[in-house]
Amino acid sequence: MRPTAAEVARTLANGRLAGTAHVRGYPGQVKVRHATPADGRPLLLVGLGTDLAGALTAASTVLSVDDVPPTPCAPSRGRLWLTGSAERLDGADARAAADAYAQVSPLGDLLDVGRGQALFRIDASEVRLAKGRRLVEIDPAEFRAATPDPLAADEGRLLHDLNDHHLDQLVVLVERVAGRPAPVGCQALRLDRYGLTVGSVPNGGPGPRLRLGFERPVASVCELTHLMHTLLATSGVPAR
Repeated sequence: MRPTAAEVARTLANGRLAGTAHVRGYPGQVKVRHATPADGRPLLLVGLGTDLAGALTAASTVLSVDDVPPTPCAPSRGRLWLTGSAERLDGADARAAADAYAQVSPLGDLLDVGRGQALFRIDASEVRLAKGRRLVEIDPAEFRAATPDPLAADEGRLLHDLNDHHLDQLVVLVERVAGRPAPVGCQALRLDRYGLTVGSVPNGGPGPRLRLGFERPVASVCELTHLMHTLLATSGVPAR
């Protein structure tokens, strides 16, 4: 099992990765601070009095977010394109939104919302996920209802631990699942709540990849750690 397109889109929009705003009538593209709280409606944190703040309320806005793979030559989750109208929040709505934003990404500037900073909420009318030449249309309601991957923020650290301390065990596990020798230079490349992607990078280019699906989706790093320890222990190979 793999993440749905809506789950991937919510993971990209969560706020961990840099976002870019494309605003009709505003020159060029601009990096923006963003977060998508539990209700699935993205928030933008923008300086008050800026040209961007003025443009956001007057035109359609596109928020794009590019995935940044955590390991060299790892597959990308793709690029998110989210289109909609932006509404500036004031008063109690702004304070509630700042609290929701902080639950995802605690920033000091959230304390200045209403003074030096403003929060804009995007009501998405189109959500698209691009991966290579493939473009997937996602229903905005499905996007809002989906949940981001609970391992995304810790993925790099978890992969580093697997490759540095459990690689021999992982190779044995890969060979058991695949029924053949593991590829040369085998290592963990990507990780999500549904499974682990392993592969190699022989001769400087991407090598074969294998998906190791979990018996059930994991809900936390703690749950993943317990599951991986159980799986790797069956290899009979001690950790490094």
